[in-house]
Amino acid sequence: MSSHSEVLPSDEHMCKSKVKPVKVSERHRKSPYPMISVPEAVEILLKESYSLETEWKYFRDSFGHILSEKVIATEAYPSFPASIKDGYAVLADDTSEVRKVIGTVTPGCQLDFDLKPGCCVRVSTGSAIPDKADAVIQVEDTSVVEKDDEGNEISIKIEKQVEKPLQDIRPIGSDVSKNEILIPENHKISAAEIGVLATCGIQKVLVYRKPLVAVLSTGDEVLEPSSPLRPGCIRDSNKSSLQYMLYENRIATFDAGIAKDFADDIKSKLISAFRAADIIVTTGSVSMGEKDILKQVLEVDFDAVVHFGRIHMKPGYAGLNQK
Repeated sequence: MSSHSEVLPSDEHMCKSKVKPVKVSERHRKSPYPMISVPEAVEILLKESYSLETEWKYFRDSFGHILSEKVIATEAYPSFPASIKDGYAVLADDTSEVRKVIGTVTPGCQLDFDLKPGCCVRVSTGSAIPDKADAVIQVEDTSVVEKDDEGNEISIKIEKQVEKPLQDIRPIGSDVSKNEILIPENHKISAAEIGVLATCGIQKVLVYRKPLVAVLSTGDEVLEPSSPLRPGCIRDSNKSSLQYMLYENRIATFDAGIAKDFADDIKSKLISAFRAADIIVTTGSVSMGEKDILKQVLEVDFDAVVHFGRIHMKPGYAGLNQK
């Protein structure tokens, strides 16, 4: 799992918060933020987000990235007429019942066989079609007439004649034509796209850089997973789950630590997170308690704009998005 755990330094003056402690009797009794749905929250997040810079990636290293430009085929595929079946390449208008097998197409071999009526060339699925051939008869529609001592076919009988020219032949560019759009821009590269890139010989693609995400926990009661439990305390499980949810999507993370429930520490941890990462995910300190001061720190110390403060989802309703 890619993760940065060091906390970047920040001077003491910068970490002094301007947030004033709120007396319990003076705290909000109702949230000033309207309740919104999860789809609404996602829409706001996408609207307020922006793309990171682009970078070139070797195609095998582009898995999970988003393309910043479309990928264009530089050549047709297949680049040669290819057989769809295991069988025999023939002349489409040849109606000979018995055919002499004059050779076999192998990878890289010459294709200028002396193909004429009464002859055929052995082909396999995906192999190139000899120059003069314009149809393929599948092996299931033939039988052996004569063979040599080593079991090689000398002649075969055609049980079912060709029905139309180009039977069981894939023409050049039937899968991909030159200059065709292989993958559109803003498309996420999955295993299927990696295969397409490999097939078409595309070695590099231009993608958006993935963000580095800082994960910050808050709360006096929150302990590291390695710490022994104390009365009234809990171990920090949210951070581990969030980091590995990100890891599942190949997103690197920065462990921003656990902030105590006072403004100076929250500000200090946020400064380190801002310096290290592109996105910050926090847990805790956004509800109605007198120590839930994350929103105040963001607004007062960082001039942040809070786009929503409550989401209709369980467990709890509190949520926060700011920039």
